[in-house]
Amino acid sequence: MDNTGRRVFLGVERSATGRVWRGRLDERGNMRALDIVQRHGLSELLARILAGRGVGSEDVDMFLDPTVKKLLPDPHTVTDMEAAASRIADAVVAGESVAIFGDYDVDGATSVALLATFLRDAGIEPLIHIPDRIFEGYGPNVDAIRALKGRGASLLVTVDCGTVSHEPLAEAAKLGLTTVVIDHHQADERLPPAYAVVNPNREDDLSGLGHLAAVGLVFVTLVALTRELRRRGFWNETRPEPDLLGMLDLVALGTVADVVPLRGLNRAFVSKGLIAMRRRERAGLTALMDAARLNGPPEPWHLGFMLGPRINAGGRIGRADLGARLLMLDDPTEAGRIAAELDRLNRERQVIEQATLAEAEAEAMAALGIEEKGAVVVTAAAGWHPGVVGLVAARLKERFGRPAFAIALDHAGIGTGSGRSIAGVDLGRAVRQAVASGILIKGGGHAMAAGVTLKKEALARFRAYLEDNLAPAVAAARREDLVLIDGAISAAAATVDLYTSFSRAGPFGAGNPEPIIALPAHTVAYAEEVGQAHVRARLKSGDGAMLNAIAFRAVGQKLGETLLAARGRPIHVAGCLSVDRWQGNERIQLRILDVAAAEPLAARA
Repeated sequence: MDNTGRRVFLGVERSATGRVWRGRLDERGNMRALDIVQRHGLSELLARILAGRGVGSEDVDMFLDPTVKKLLPDPHTVTDMEAAASRIADAVVAGESVAIFGDYDVDGATSVALLATFLRDAGIEPLIHIPDRIFEGYGPNVDAIRALKGRGASLLVTVDCGTVSHEPLAEAAKLGLTTVVIDHHQADERLPPAYAVVNPNREDDLSGLGHLAAVGLVFVTLVALTRELRRRGFWNETRPEPDLLGMLDLVALGTVADVVPLRGLNRAFVSKGLIAMRRRERAGLTALMDAARLNGPPEPWHLGFMLGPRINAGGRIGRADLGARLLMLDDPTEAGRIAAELDRLNRERQVIEQATLAEAEAEAMAALGIEEKGAVVVTAAAGWHPGVVGLVAARLKERFGRPAFAIALDHAGIGTGSGRSIAGVDLGRAVRQAVASGILIKGGGHAMAAGVTLKKEALARFRAYLEDNLAPAVAAARREDLVLIDGAISAAAATVDLYTSFSRAGPFGAGNPEPIIALPAHTVAYAEEVGQAHVRARLKSGDGAMLNAIAFRAVGQKLGETLLAARGRPIHVAGCLSVDRWQGNERIQLRILDVAAAEPLAARA
């Protein structure tokens, strides 16, 4: 047992991926789980999962059924919300021309679609601009704002951007545009010149909603706006209040895709949003689910790994506004056409990403050396597509277990890149400090993800800066890189009923981790490479029961090598259960996260 009170699980002190396995619960957590079992009559495994996520016995009911009504605070607790709702209400009542400026990712697309759908229901046809990732970059720009003003806009609403856009919003004010910013990115002390800056991450905001995605914040704004318009007597029989709860499918998609913590209000957004999505009432989302060949009811991982990447594909290598346009469509035929185009772009994106990743991994391995020394990975090259560098950075972070950047250099020697971090290392803060130090041309982001623009000659300085400033935090985070196990079962116990039972603790994602289940000493009856570097296996328990399993992107990695070499031998396996649906049949599958050597049961008897 370590100083946290957690025991080494199954004696695994060094797994195939070099990590220690520990039970998620310490002694206090075990007592909390027992209390949940006794007071609520839940299964031991579900109780352990709840306790492992900090849920006390008195919070169980709310956690298992999170509702927007109970978890949504008064929107006016957000700084500037009252002013924002009042100004947008003025525009609606007066029939002003409203422009929406969004971001090109999923959070941005869903934010734009959510606000635009509401305004249309209120009788306003908004102007919409989503910048081209390559030619315009992130956030408002002067040329786009001038164009929107030229098209007659009098109110500009920025969503998922705008917090650090000082010069463009100063230009908007100069042109006579009123600006309302609805954003969640980290804010500096100095805010841009706007009528209202709705951002729970600004320094003077006390709402406690800083964990919301931009689309969640737009939803909260629409609650305030609906209430303000109701106060003014705007809604009537011919113009009824929009069904905000019916719009939670968009909120769920943006929330999951932006990888914000699934706690509190975010869990309610996703839980209820999935219910709305299952009704298949939004033509664009329905077409996208069909294009993605989504079988069965949508689950959080579908949003993050199937729907989100297709929405993103438009902004990465196609037209930036395709995703938002799709989500606003009512025509199933046109929705099907755009969804098919996004599906094609996503396949093209995958090819580009794989080629770029191979080059980036080679550069990273050369820089880190055989012993993989260094706190960060910074890769850069000319010819890389700027639309995939964020995905490549995420893969590098997974591969090397440390913060990683991938930067595309253009012909003028200007690099545009993205970084992804590991838990406990604030990348957004480091990037903002690098901007203040003059190393970067511009940059910003969250603790876990950031974007940068820099000159080629500043690469070495940027790399050294990150090493100096992040090394202690990275070292501490890597020491705590554990596999936390929620419970152990055998293959025979891995049933659809068990999965359904502990899924009540979902939706799972960032901030509410998917349960990790261990299978002790199961024999690898079969293991083969499949698809794009995956390893498929069948695990056999002592009583002969079998369980299908897969390790994604494991070929060539320590996990895949160990799994393939273990054919016919018993190993400890840790992973997450899921339901594999095929042709109307359901069966349980284990997504393997880690494995470790295990002695045969007979040898341990």
